[in-house]
Amino acid sequence: MRPSPAFDRALAAVGLALNVAALPALGVWISADAPLASATLAVGLAAILPALVLGVIASSALLGRRRWGRVLAIVALALSLAVSLSYGVVWLSLVPFARPLMATGIGLLVLFQTLALIYWCLPRPWR
Repeated sequence: MRPSPAFDRALAAVGLALNVAALPALGVWISADAPLASATLAVGLAAILPALVLGVIASSALLGRRRWGRVLAIVALALSLAVSLSYGVVWLSLVPFARPLMATGIGLLVLFQTLALIYWCLPRPWR
């Protein structure tokens, strides 16, 4: 797949919508009485929240056609990928609730994050 400016803008708009929607969802998830509440609070505030904020800023910059938005998107996706993969493994090993569904969800999340990371790392010939 070749990168194009139109697809870049569409992907940035989807990224902005998902990151903005995930911010309140993170607050609900942290405040819920769920398994691994202490770990969820620590990981949520220390890693997921910064990744979401970086994602919002990167998507906004990409929609504004700023070149540094790609670099910030790569950093946000790499942080998000590292956190979701490691926290997902811990969650799957310690929480027996709905393991097949959680494993599928975490696997899809990691796949989409990896594909987005690869896409934003592709060279852009028009810049």
